Amino acid sequence: MSRSAAQATTSYQLTKPVGVEHREPDAPFATAVKRMAPLMADEGRSVVLAFLAIIVTSTTALLAPVIISHTVDTYIQNKDFNGVLRFAGVLLAVYLIGLLASYFQTIRMGGVGRRILFKLRNSLFTKLQELPLAFFNQNKAGDLISRINNDTDKLNVFFAQSLVQLAGNLILMLGAAIFILSLNFRLGLAALAPAA
Repeated sequence: MSRSAAQATTSYQLTKPVGVEHREPDAPFATAVKRMAPLMADEGRSVVLAFLAIIVTSTTALLAPVIISHTVDTYIQNKDFNGVLRFAGVLLAVYLIGLLASYFQTIRMGGVGRRILFKLRNSLFTKLQELPLAFFNQNKAGDLISRINNDTDKLNVFFAQSLVQLAGNLILMLGAAIFILSLNFRLGLAALAPAA
């Protein structure tokens, strides 16, 4: 069979016809990371700085209740107004540090998402230009553009928002668990047992 005959019989359908069951094989996590590695090669420094900012943001979120409880237990009970004002200033400083760290990590990870999206779209359009004419005869241009835009936008949302939220929530949960265990170890274990 000649090459042109093989190309003529090759199916380039993006979607399967209605009624035909088709399930894409699940790609292992390691394979997905390996495929994304070239796109993220230049982003290591930005990602590390963003994760440091996430740690600072989560730490300030955990520190604020500790400061408030200390202020209530120590200064409000003893009616020490100067102490309350002093710790209100400390609390304000903690909130401002958390706000600045949150802003910094949002800017950093947003930039990472945009740059990865730019590289990914460039490689996709380079690949599209290499495809044979039969591919474009068998697929509607609207379906192709919609699929590319939707898939790349999901990756952008993952890097700009989902990854940051996941890391922040994991740090908050770990910090809260440490605080609970440090207050009362046995009661903390009882509280954390359902989560385990």
